[in-house]
Amino acid sequence: MSPALIQTLRVALVLTGLGTLATQVILTATAWNAGLAGAPPVPGLLHVVAVVLAIGCVQVGLVAIWVLLSMVRRDAIFDERAFRWVPVLALSGLLAGVLTGAVCAHIGELDDAPGLILVGGGLGAAPHED
Repeated sequence: MSPALIQTLRVALVLTGLGTLATQVILTATAWNAGLAGAPPVPGLLHVVAVVLAIGCVQVGLVAIWVLLSMVRRDAIFDERAFRWVPVLALSGLLAGVLTGAVCAHIGELDDAPGLILVGGGLGAAPHED
């Protein structure tokens, strides 16, 4: 893989990581402010916690991709250490999908929105490569 492509992918990973971190901060601050305003905390807070955890799973996947990309640069992608990161990547994606599907299904049931249930279930059950 060319060094320019590796550098481009690293920039994309950093930008994605910063975007996910900003999303977590905004969601947490919004939930905190809603809690201070006296809004009902239980359903909204549980949804925010689940979404923040799902985004955390994505961030774990980004770290695993970064490590694997570093191994590609050194031509050590089929090294024993590389095979330790593949299950981390797969499990983080699986957990993020399950959390996303669960939140969409719960919100869809609360608001009687079957389309949201279908979208969330589709995201949670989307095929992935191991």
